[in-house]
Amino acid sequence: MKKMIVAVFVLTILIVAGISFTKNITGNAINNSDTKEFAVKAFRFGYDPNIIIVNKGDNVKINIENVDTLHGIRIPELGLKGNEVIEFTAEKTWEFTWYCANMCGNEHMQMQGKLIVK
Repeated sequence: MKKMIVAVFVLTILIVAGISFTKNITGNAINNSDTKEFAVKAFRFGYDPNIIIVNKGDNVKINIENVDTLHGIRIPELGLKGNEVIEFTAEKTWEFTWYCANMCGNEHMQMQGKLIVK
């Protein structure tokens, strides 16, 4: 009876580990899709990460997590602005500066990041 309980326990652990492994494989597959996805934390008065590098032609999705107040991102040269998500296709090579999209305090004007399209 004890051997049966141990066997069921071990089998359960293997199944759970297999499910977790499958989720990781699926997660990697999503990152290898046609869209390059980035998570950016926005906080007073910066971004993490504050540099994103993509290739010309990439479909890009930037998910913005506003940590302490509403910030967002705006990239004037590309006509892009969003508070939670920005999606676009990187059509020209350049180094674009992004800025906070919403007034967030005294250092709002210094809040910047960089999108590099190779």
